Amino acid sequence: MHCSSLQSRRVAMHMRSLGTLKHLRPVYSTLRQVHAQATSTAVQEVSFVPTGMAPEAPSTYRQLPINYAAETRFTVDSVAAADEARFKLHPSVEFWSNYSTKAILRTMNHTPQDHPNSTGRLMELAATARDLLATSATSDAESAGYWAYHLGRAGLFLGTSAAGAVAHHLATQVQALRNGESVRTPWDNLSANAGAELTNRLAEAIAMWQQDLANIKAGWYKLPWDMTTLTHRQYNPIYIMSRSAQFVSEAISTLNRRVSNASPDNWFSSNMYPDYYADNTFHYQSDGWLSDRSAAVYEFSTEALFFGRQDAMQRNSLLPLAEYIRSKGLNPANMKVVEVSCGTGRFHTFLKDNWPTLRTIASDLSPFYLARARDNVNYWKRQRAAELDLGGKDNTGTEYMQCAMESMPLADASVDAVICVYAFHEMPEEARVAAATEFYRVLKPGGLAVLTDSVQLGDRPQWDKTLGAFGNFNEPHYKNYIACDNGGVFEAAGFSCDSKYLASASKTLSFIKPQHSGFGSAATGFSNSSLDVIADSTLAAHASGAAAVAAKWN
Repeated sequence: MHCSSLQSRRVAMHMRSLGTLKHLRPVYSTLRQVHAQATSTAVQEVSFVPTGMAPEAPSTYRQLPINYAAETRFTVDSVAAADEARFKLHPSVEFWSNYSTKAILRTMNHTPQDHPNSTGRLMELAATARDLLATSATSDAESAGYWAYHLGRAGLFLGTSAAGAVAHHLATQVQALRNGESVRTPWDNLSANAGAELTNRLAEAIAMWQQDLANIKAGWYKLPWDMTTLTHRQYNPIYIMSRSAQFVSEAISTLNRRVSNASPDNWFSSNMYPDYYADNTFHYQSDGWLSDRSAAVYEFSTEALFFGRQDAMQRNSLLPLAEYIRSKGLNPANMKVVEVSCGTGRFHTFLKDNWPTLRTIASDLSPFYLARARDNVNYWKRQRAAELDLGGKDNTGTEYMQCAMESMPLADASVDAVICVYAFHEMPEEARVAAATEFYRVLKPGGLAVLTDSVQLGDRPQWDKTLGAFGNFNEPHYKNYIACDNGGVFEAAGFSCDSKYLASASKTLSFIKPQHSGFGSAATGFSNSSLDVIADSTLAAHASGAAAVAAKWN
């Protein structure tokens, strides 16, 4: 573990960045002003800590009933504190830990809170968004296209989310009238707090897209391929209407199960899957992970949940891989990367688009989701790399593997990187431990493991009081997950902790398998040249890093 030299390395990183970034002073000045305005007008107003009241100590949050899970081997009171002792902290960690939006879960059957100034805050946010667009979106054609696309996506998913809630509300009220009952629905709660909901979610989205675009400008990864491919099916109105209608239908069913606390049992039983996977319909979605119906609506449903910012949060997973390839001077064509629990393969298409010649394996337990992933990767190939001979069964350079990540049919030390996105929070702790051990086994010495999932206790302090509420959305392992020290889990498997990144509601951790295999901690970390890359590119591009550096020049 390399925490002993952590502070000196951080200082060195910032000093190097100051020496190389002076020619970008006007850019930093603009970004600092935009960031300051965003946090002072749109964000601080909606902090959930009342004015004049100090927040509770982080160690108390885990004891709240909404967050509490039984003590286990790797649970801690503040995961963020444990992370700080183990990982190099990307500038995004400081930015999001101080970005004070409120986690509001109005779609639960909670009594609405009174937010008399929500309309005023929404107007302030709109003013901040206009200023951001004036400085960022109009700076060049690429930025303008990025913002137009993502604001359009936000409008689409906002509209369909509202349509799903309204459809459920109407169906519920009709049934209640027939039964002579009075029923409060999620739509009642949402509409009673519409200003606060929009303020918080849009504030999150704008900051997330600002970070995503900064990463793109720094050259860490490309613009999203579906945005720049005008022949993509998402630009077909008929396709979008069909997907929207499918989502609304699923929303009615999901909300019915959620409100009634329906049985989480799946539609069939099986001894072919881990119990935690087969015996639960996560999120109350139809059929859990085990039907084509579920796979068909999943992407749209999750993007609607996050108002169109999920893709950007997932793309943060590309950062450690991009740095790994760049710092080691690797040829992607000579690498093999496994994405475990790949779902419908949407993130996998971003992975392929950035490194088309990269040999990849997409693995998942669900044959239905795996088939959808294959369709998505094939569609990417037709749209973006039709002329390339990438090999493999579909000439995409991608293989498919149905398995649990805890037991992969791969040889020891056979892959260069393992990526896991949004799966650990749905696994019990013992399964996470087994998965980390399996990642270690299949990775080559010096190989990279990337874990992206939900933020945890301490990552977003303003959310800590209610973070565990998502566990009530039929997520039985979530409350344990938010207190789970994943750095400790991976160190116990033999990894060295590398870097930590935050991206709105998501966090990404990277780990290195030591060159000399063995269990326990090992000092690896970035090379000096790699630290220069991080300081000169990512720190330069990220808004929070830019604001911090620019402040030193005033």
